Amino acid sequence: QGGGARQIGQRSPRQQTRRSQRSPRRQAPRHLDVQSLPKMVLASSYGQALGSNLQLRSALALLAPITFTILIGAGFPQFEIQDSVAELWIPDRSSYAADREYRIENGAGEVTTNLLVLARARDGHSTMLDARSLLEHDDAMTRIYATTVNVRGNAYDLSDVCLTAGPYLLPCVVPTVLDCFYEGSSVVEWQPLVLGMAMNSPDAITIPCGLVSPTPPNITCGEPSTALYETLLLQGCTAAALPSCNSTAMEQSAKDAIVSAAILESGLIPASPYDSKPKLRDGDGALLPDEEVRAAVSGECFAWDGGSIYGEVNKELVVGSAKANASGFYEYAGAVQAVFVLTNGAAVQQRLSARPETAGGARDISLEEAMDVLEAMKAALEESAVAEQAGPWESDPDPARVTRTLHSAFSDDAVVPGTFTQTLRDETYSSINIMIVNFLLVGALAALFFVDCASAVRSRVLLALSGVALAVLAFLASLGLVALA
Repeated sequence: QGGGARQIGQRSPRQQTRRSQRSPRRQAPRHLDVQSLPKMVLASSYGQALGSNLQLRSALALLAPITFTILIGAGFPQFEIQDSVAELWIPDRSSYAADREYRIENGAGEVTTNLLVLARARDGHSTMLDARSLLEHDDAMTRIYATTVNVRGNAYDLSDVCLTAGPYLLPCVVPTVLDCFYEGSSVVEWQPLVLGMAMNSPDAITIPCGLVSPTPPNITCGEPSTALYETLLLQGCTAAALPSCNSTAMEQSAKDAIVSAAILESGLIPASPYDSKPKLRDGDGALLPDEEVRAAVSGECFAWDGGSIYGEVNKELVVGSAKANASGFYEYAGAVQAVFVLTNGAAVQQRLSARPETAGGARDISLEEAMDVLEAMKAALEESAVAEQAGPWESDPDPARVTRTLHSAFSDDAVVPGTFTQTLRDETYSSINIMIVNFLLVGALAALFFVDCASAVRSRVLLALSGVALAVLAFLASLGLVALA
């Protein structure tokens, strides 16, 4: 309004100076030749040109699935799921791997494999050194000994695969705390055992030839010794009847029974080394007091051989989380363990080729089948150990399944796959079903997002499903490529 008033929109020289400082004038762009462009810009421009070319896009759309199909067809025949714990966890260039490879190449590889059966209190803190807990452990051991498997139409049991000093004659090597009690004999078949125990007698025992097959150690074939001969007479094998006792028409089990009874009655060996051991449950059903249970475990414990072959039972191996006083008397044990020692495939194959008729008869099998028998038996033994019991977090309506103890089993991966390998297999193969469900779900969601209910022409369901199918092919092709590498 006055002479000094500025017009609307007119800036003072001071404001114009500040604006010029903040916003310098734009310079005209310079011309850049192709060689001065960065490589990233060239790659981007090339990709855009390639994407805008219909022919190139069509070629890529055909080339990708063809390439993926070739990789799948070439790689999948060689594809193998690696489930060997040693191959997965042992570094290839480690000294341990080199030693292991040397032992295998020179025939000094793994010759035995172990199954560990662990029993602990269900509540997690009670002791296992009481009669009730050990009787439940004895029930589990009885189930394990009765385990059978069927491989390629043939039945096998523990005696076909366990480590023993005399196959089908002497019991399996199984260190267990039950050897401290009379109940340790519940898994021992005394008839063949008596024949085997004759090997511990001071003098050789002579029996009529062919009466026992195979002939046990320290038992010779010929004219029977005086004491045994008199016992055989009491069994009905008189001088005139001895040929009939030795005839092939008589069942081998009957022959074994005659000789077993004769050896026992002759007094050459004791009837049972378990007879003098305390019973966890007597004939009236009364349980052994806890103090006596602990005393029995604290003392010397021997298996069926009385210590002459395997020595005393190693308490550190069969009693866990133990507390003992200064004199070595066990006051508490949080767990007990039994160790089943199994042999190798070659030994199983050789044993079955000479199996006596009383055990099922001889059978010639390949080494591969022998390994299958051993692997199947390890898995079946684990199942038997945990059968007939509710899990640690289960509330089973059957009170008989809610046992005082909980059993678990673990087998190593020596000789044939064990628990670790089986777990890897289960997780791997179960994930295949999950992947299939995932692919179907992704395809359904992709189709749902691209569907146009108003117009089938604008709907791109087939395009979405094609993209999902291409992604699945790419995934399978990557597995084929890995197999080829």
